[in-house]
Amino acid sequence: MRKNDLSKTVALGGLVLMLSACSQEAQQISQEKHEIDQQKDEQKKLIDQTANVLKTAEDQDKKEVNQTVDTEKKELDAQKAALDLQKKDVDQKIDLAKKDLDRQREACKNQVDRNAAAVKSKLDQSAKTH
Repeated sequence: MRKNDLSKTVALGGLVLMLSACSQEAQQISQEKHEIDQQKDEQKKLIDQTANVLKTAEDQDKKEVNQTVDTEKKELDAQKAALDLQKKDVDQKIDLAKKDLDRQREACKNQVDRNAAAVKSKLDQSAKTH
């Protein structure tokens, strides 16, 4: 071989060696990128799972709070109904008491009228006899 051919062969070998090294580096970079993508996907999956667990817990908390509120509301509604009945009973008793007072007032007024008429009648009789 000639010196020029030998130089070309050495240069070509160096180029092949350099291209091989670049190819290995590119393959290693590609592998690292693939691993990063896998880690990214796993982290996103874990984030989704955690978020779903937390959302489920929130839904359960909401359900429990709503049940508690509904139970308390039913108790308050029952208490209100009892108070409404009590108020109605008091109102009826007061109305009856007022009517009885009105009746008694009229009876007393009538009695006063009769008493006054009786006294006047006695005065008239007494005046006629004197």
